[in-house]
Amino acid sequence: MKARFLLTLPLLCAAPAFAQEGPLANPEIAASNSSFLIKMNTSISTTNSKVGDRVSGEVIDPPQLRGAVAEGKVDRADHAILGFSFETLRVQGQDFPIQSRLVSITSSKGNEGRDDLDQRVRIEGVGIIAFGTRSALDEGAEVRITAWKR
Repeated sequence: MKARFLLTLPLLCAAPAFAQEGPLANPEIAASNSSFLIKMNTSISTTNSKVGDRVSGEVIDPPQLRGAVAEGKVDRADHAILGFSFETLRVQGQDFPIQSRLVSITSSKGNEGRDDLDQRVRIEGVGIIAFGTRSALDEGAEVRITAWKR
């Protein structure tokens, strides 16, 4: 009995990022970091995007928020640095303000840690830094972010 309790205790103590009454109903955004996997609806690049351009993506994880839309903007797009952030989570037509930080990327071709120019990238505070002279993420790329209540 004690072993079973110890195994389930972390599950019981973990604070959910969102509290729900039904599917996608009234998410309560956590004040601390929550992980989201987002499939990009927008293509962005260091050659075609400008600071302030809008970006969006569809939440695919966590499952209870699948289909919600994350919206934000390009923060930096020059040379090999491509920075963007999500500022709003739209759930069933209702907007929730968030702050976000990029954690990882997978290109639209399914290559982890690579952009859509098939270059290795690293994630820094400013965004994606490519091991090349430019960078791009196409629609369909997946990004993992950490988000919290604004």
